[in-house]
Amino acid sequence: MLLIYNRLSIQCTQNLILKIITPGCGVPAAGLIHFLLLSSSPLLNPLLTRMSCPLCHSAFSVPPAQKKFLDTINMPSPALCPTCRRQERFAWRNERRLYHRKCDLTGKQIISVYAPDSPYKVYDQHEWHTDKWDGLSFGRDFDFNRPFFDQFNELMHDAPKISVFTSQNVNSDFTNGAQQDKNCFMIFVSDHDEECYYSYGIDTCVSCIECINCFKSTLLIECIDCSESYNLAFSERCHNCRDSFFLSDCKSCSDCFGCFGLRNKEFHIFNEPHSKADYLQKLRELNTGSAASLEAAETAFRTRAASQQIHQYYDGNGNDNVTGDHIVHCRNCIECYDSGDLEDCGYLIFSFKSKDCYDGHVVVENSELCYGTIATIGQYNTQFTFISFYSKNSQYIDHCQHCEDCFGCSGLKKQKFCIFNKQYSENEYKALKAKIVKHMEKTGEWGQQLPAALSPFGYNETVAQEYFPLTENNAKKQGFKWKTDTEAQTSAYQGPSPTLPDDIKDVPDDIVQKILMCETSGKPYKIIPQELALYRQHNLPLPRKCFDQRHVERIQRRNPRQLWKRECMKCGKELESSYAPERPEKVYCEECYLKEVY
Repeated sequence: MLLIYNRLSIQCTQNLILKIITPGCGVPAAGLIHFLLLSSSPLLNPLLTRMSCPLCHSAFSVPPAQKKFLDTINMPSPALCPTCRRQERFAWRNERRLYHRKCDLTGKQIISVYAPDSPYKVYDQHEWHTDKWDGLSFGRDFDFNRPFFDQFNELMHDAPKISVFTSQNVNSDFTNGAQQDKNCFMIFVSDHDEECYYSYGIDTCVSCIECINCFKSTLLIECIDCSESYNLAFSERCHNCRDSFFLSDCKSCSDCFGCFGLRNKEFHIFNEPHSKADYLQKLRELNTGSAASLEAAETAFRTRAASQQIHQYYDGNGNDNVTGDHIVHCRNCIECYDSGDLEDCGYLIFSFKSKDCYDGHVVVENSELCYGTIATIGQYNTQFTFISFYSKNSQYIDHCQHCEDCFGCSGLKKQKFCIFNKQYSENEYKALKAKIVKHMEKTGEWGQQLPAALSPFGYNETVAQEYFPLTENNAKKQGFKWKTDTEAQTSAYQGPSPTLPDDIKDVPDDIVQKILMCETSGKPYKIIPQELALYRQHNLPLPRKCFDQRHVERIQRRNPRQLWKRECMKCGKELESSYAPERPEKVYCEECYLKEVY
C-alpha cells in the first residue's frame, strides 16, 4: 500500500488515533495509513501531557487555560503544535496579492484577491451581498461514505467567494482588508487612513508610506510599530516622536538622528546631544536626499545599535499576565501578537476587543468563544470558520454572515439550522449534526482546524510565505498549494529601464511614467505621483526595490511570531521572548529594562 503523508491526514487527536484501530469502526484506509505513520509518536499516549507535533516533530503541550477553554466548547485538543497551527492559518490569508479578473455573476471587470484562473467562483463584493443569488441553491446531502473535508472542499468551490474585503472607502480601490480609507493605494489590513500608500496594518494615519503597524500618525516613511508620531523616517517602535530619522525604541523625542532608547530628548545624533544649530548643520551636511549618503548613515546607526541598544523582552504595555509581542491592554493571554484589548485568549494574531478566543487570525469586534477561526468579526461560539462575520453557534463555515446554528456551510447569509447549505428543522439539524460529528470522530477530522489543503490560495500568495518561506518544491511536498504566475509582468514595453539618480533632487517628473527594475528581485515596479511627492517632501531618495521586496524586508526587521525561553541578560530572570537565546541583542526583563531607559 502506498503511504501518503499529507497535512490533511495527520490532524487527529490522541484519543481519536487510538480509535482508528478499533475493529469495525468503518474508518477508511487513509485513517489506517495515518495510524501507521504516527504509531511511534507520544501523541498516541493519552496519559502524556507532552505531545509531539506530527509535522515538525517538536514537543508541545496544551496549557491548562486552553484545556479549560476546549472543555467549555466541547472540543478535543489540537493535533499540531502552536507554530504549525499558525502556519496553517497563515496559508489561508492572501492579504496583498491583487488581480484583475471578471465577476462570475455580472461579468464586469473587478479587482480581487482571487486570480483569473482560480477554480473558485468569485463575485464582486457588492454583488455578493445582494439577493441576486441564494446560497441555499448549493445545498446537498452529506455522504457518510466520504471524509467531511473532501465534501466541504467541493462546496467551497461551488459557493461564491467575495472578491476583496473593503467597506466605506473613497478612491481606494487597490486595497484589501481595509475600511473607511480615502485616497489610498496598496494598503492592506488598514483602516481610517487618508492618502497613505504601500503600507500594512496601519490605522488612522495620514500621508504615510511604506509602513507596518503604525497608528495615529502623519507623514511617516518606512516606519514600523510607531504611533502618535509626525514626520518620521526609517524608525521603529517609537511613540510620540517627530521630525527625526533612524530612531529605535524612542518616546517623546524630536529632531533626532540615529538614536535608540531615548526618552524626552531633542537634537541628538547617535545618542549624543547637540545644539539646535549644530544639529541642523550636520543634517544639511549629511544630505538625506542622497541614496549613498543615507545608506552609509543607516549602516552606522544599525552597527552602533546592534552593540549598544537594550531591548525589552517583548513590546507591549498595559498588560497583565500575557505572553507574545506587540500587545497592549491584554489580560490572561497566551502567545498573542499584534493585538489589543483581549482577555483570556491564546494564539491570536491581529485581534482586538475579544475574549475567550483561541487559535485565530484577525478576531475582532467583541468576538467570544471562537476557536480556529480566520477573519472573524463579531462572532459568538463559532469554531473553524473562514471569512465569516456576525454568526454564532456554528462550526466549519466559510463566507457565512449573520448565520446561526450552521454546520459545514459556505456562502450563506442570514440562515439558521443549515448543514452543507441545506435547510433543516431544528430537531433535524441537531440529529444530523450529531451523526456527522461522530463520523468525523472516526475519520479524525472532528475538532481540528481547517487544513491548509483546503485554502483557496497558493502558499506563495499568503502570509505564510512571509513568515514561513518555502520553495515551490518544498511547499508542494508539505501538501500546500502553489500559485504559478501566468500574467505578464508588464502591460507594455516602455523602453529600457531607467537608472534612478542618487539624489531625489535630480529625479525627473516623468519617472512616474517609467518601469523600474527591483535591484534585489529583478521584478518591475513603478513610482506613482503621490509617492514621488512624499519622497520629495521628506527629501529622501526613491526606493530601489519593488513593493513586495520592501514589504518582506520590513517583515524581517520585526521579530518572528514565535517565543523562546531565555534569561534576562541583566538579572537572570526566566523569560518567554521573541528574541531567540542565540541572538546577539541585549535583552532585559521589563524591570531591568525600565531601570536602564528611564
